[in-house]
Amino acid sequence: MCINGGPPLNDDLQNLEQIEETAEQWTDKHWQILEAAVKVFSEKGFNASRTSEVAKEAGVSEGTVFNYFKTKKDLLKGMLIPLLLRFFRPWLLRGVEKIFNNRQGRPVEDVMTDLVRDRVHLAQANLPLIKAIASEAPFQPELFAPVREQILPQILEVATRFFQEEMEKGTFRTIDPLLAFRGLLSMLAGYVIMRNIAPEEFQLQEEEVEIRRLVDLYLHGLLPREES
Repeated sequence: MCINGGPPLNDDLQNLEQIEETAEQWTDKHWQILEAAVKVFSEKGFNASRTSEVAKEAGVSEGTVFNYFKTKKDLLKGMLIPLLLRFFRPWLLRGVEKIFNNRQGRPVEDVMTDLVRDRVHLAQANLPLIKAIASEAPFQPELFAPVREQILPQILEVATRFFQEEMEKGTFRTIDPLLAFRGLLSMLAGYVIMRNIAPEEFQLQEEEVEIRRLVDLYLHGLLPREES
C-alpha cells in the first residue's frame, strides 16, 4: 500500500475497467514518476535501470518513488496504463475503425495511406513507451495480457472485416485477411524501427512520399505491372 502517495497500483490490472479506474485516481506525481521511468527504461532497459535513476529523472527522492510505486516492477506494470490509453485504444477508437468505416468510395490507396500515416505518427509519439514495454514483454507476458486478451481481438476483428469486405468487392485478391493485416503491421513496424535506429540510411525521402511509396509497394508488390 502506498504511504502518502495516493491510490496504489492495482495488483491485477487485467481488464480495461480496472486500468481506466486506476488512471483516473492517479495524481500528477504518479504520472511524473512514470514518465521518468519510461525515459530511463527505454534508454537503459528494465534490468539495467535503477529506481534512483528514475527518481533523479523525475526530480524526486527515491523514497517518493516507492511511496507511489511499491517496486521497480510496479513501475513497469504501471506503463501498461499509458500504453493502453495513449496507443492501443486510439488504434481502435479514433484510428483503424474510423479510417476503415470512412471508406465510402474513396480509392483504397488513399484509405491505406491515411491508415499508415496515422499509425506511424501514433507510434512515433509513443516510441519510448513502446520500447520500454516491448523489450520486457517476452519475459513477462502477464504484462501484455490485457492488450492480448481485450484490445487486440477488437483491432483484429475490425481490420480483418475491412480486408474481407474489400476481397468480396474484388479490390484485393482472396487471401487470409489476418495474413494481409499482419503483413501491413510488419511493414509499419519495420518502417518506424528502421527510421529511428538508422535514419541516415533508411530515411530516404520526406515522410509523406515514403509512406505513399510503401503503400504502393504493399498493394502492388515488387513484380512489374502488366502494360494495359
